[in-house]
Amino acid sequence: MNEYNIYLQKINELNNMGLEPIKYGETTLGQPMYVYKLSKRVDYSKKPIKVLVQAGIHAREYITTFLLFSLIEYYNVRIFRELSMLNKERKSKYLKLNYEIYFAINTNVDGFRLCTTGLDFIKDNKLKRQLLQINQGNFDFSLFKANINGVDLNVNFDAHWGQGKSNLNFKNTENYIGAYPNSEIETQNLINLTKSINPDITLSYHSKGEEIYYEFYQDNIRLKRDKEIADIIAKTTKYKVVDVSSKSAGGFKDYCIEKLKIPSFTIEVGKDIYSHPLGLEKLPLIFKQNKYVISNILKYFAERN
Repeated sequence: MNEYNIYLQKINELNNMGLEPIKYGETTLGQPMYVYKLSKRVDYSKKPIKVLVQAGIHAREYITTFLLFSLIEYYNVRIFRELSMLNKERKSKYLKLNYEIYFAINTNVDGFRLCTTGLDFIKDNKLKRQLLQINQGNFDFSLFKANINGVDLNVNFDAHWGQGKSNLNFKNTENYIGAYPNSEIETQNLINLTKSINPDITLSYHSKGEEIYYEFYQDNIRLKRDKEIADIIAKTTKYKVVDVSSKSAGGFKDYCIEKLKIPSFTIEVGKDIYSHPLGLEKLPLIFKQNKYVISNILKYFAERN
């Protein structure tokens, strides 16, 4: 069974557990884009802290989608445990915290399907020829990063668009910025979802390198705040905090920092020695490294509420 079919199977499994995804849009080829919402409400008179976790913006980085599936299952159980502990540990600010966690499991479903199943699912012969041309005549799309239009979604956002060090102005397997900022329906859908949630923080999972990026032209006050959270993520995962602001532009993290003024982070999972795409056999270690990231961030917010 290929990874795309495992993805569909996982959605069905979560459905059977009572965890139904919310469709927030469709891809270029009409495939649903899903977000899962988990919430803990202790005091309805207080606003919840909202965390948006996003994955799969690059086709070949689908290991991040499966990481989110694991996190959904873990935090679904954790929330019930936290609620059961409330009466025993009344002094805990964290246990009293209201929060909502949103998991946008795969931003680039078309690219993911292309990467894992090849061209057979595409009915439009003209599109097939275009994709083969983009992929230099190679029928193996396993290293493809872009969406089905040959646009790299993580350089398509309206945040210093087109100013990245590796940006391209033509369709390619990666790094093409698109015809204009936010040109792609997947980009637009993620922006609309983010604005509708109005999160306090976003986490974007990519692969690979075991690195954390948090800088994008913030003022010094926000930069200090965001570095504190980056250090929490680093301490939790044992990943390295790295400054790539001079190279980055047009990413989802960049957009959230610049336009929404909220802390936003890119987390690169998987050792740099691994080859793309990371196989699902790498998932147990990656999940172990990342399963406490959200709860530790929520503890940070609890101390400041």
